Amino acid sequence: MTSPVASRQVSLADLEPLCARAVRAAGGSPEMAATLATATVGAERRGKSAVGAAHLVDYLDALRDGRLHGGARPRVERPRAAAVRVDADRGTAQLAYDHGAGHLVEAARHCGVAVLSMHSAFPAGELAFYASRTAQQGLVALVCGNSPALMAAYGSRQAVTGTNPLAFALPHSSGPRVFDQASSATAWVRVREAAQRGEPIPPGWGLGPDGEPTTDASAALAGALLPFGGAKGANIAMMIEMLATMSGGTFSLDAAPFDSGSTSPSLGLFIAAIDPTAFDPRYEERIEEHLTRLAAEHGVDVGRRKAPLTEIDLPEDLYQRLAAV
Repeated sequence: MTSPVASRQVSLADLEPLCARAVRAAGGSPEMAATLATATVGAERRGKSAVGAAHLVDYLDALRDGRLHGGARPRVERPRAAAVRVDADRGTAQLAYDHGAGHLVEAARHCGVAVLSMHSAFPAGELAFYASRTAQQGLVALVCGNSPALMAAYGSRQAVTGTNPLAFALPHSSGPRVFDQASSATAWVRVREAAQRGEPIPPGWGLGPDGEPTTDASAALAGALLPFGGAKGANIAMMIEMLATMSGGTFSLDAAPFDSGSTSPSLGLFIAAIDPTAFDPRYEERIEEHLTRLAAEHGVDVGRRKAPLTEIDLPEDLYQRLAAV
């Protein structure tokens, strides 16, 4: 019988400074620490623990090993009225977004539609971080990011593209409606969690190193994940990669690993922001009425708003890792 994992209750108000201290101790700048802590707490608040505090450890390891530049200074350019180009300087995408978000919002409000294209970034983490913050400015947001090659596609037996996630957010005064999903059958972090627990994964999630289907989580990590829906998921992953790398982000197949070595993956991120009032001043109200009707009459709750968490059960070993500064 498996022994229960020791954990402790941690309020999200306490988690944020804990995470910020851990990032600074690993070599991240105060600015990077603040935005990574905010992103971590945001993921936990939305119940996305796999890309919350547990994923922050990946950033800490990357800072110490040199594949994440702790002193990154993002550079923002405006090559066109509706185009924002951000060089993340081998730092976090969250910090680079903070530097470019004001330009993106201003451009979208002026032009009706604007795009932020980022390059030279560490993997972006939870894409809902970018989508929800953009939507909080009254904008419709579409976010695409690529990752190092982790997923087989189009019949390949090895990883050729990332798990390339996609997020979409709708603005509303009650808070954005957001969905955020990988183009793989499941997120890579969920397979890693299964491997750490010694649990199998469902059929259709991954291939082993030999290119054959497997339910062994560790074998899938050493092999490749599979796209959802076969060629349909692979098509979406490829579309995301073509958008995410628009300003010079590294293609997934060429990107250095995010969890080993000392080389930055230098990935990309694409954020399209649309001001719906440029097309219909009642868009926000009209969409909310429709989504409310779908939920009430058909049980379809798109981008549902859940009561945000205020505290979490943090595994004790993870807490100690973050507190060891």
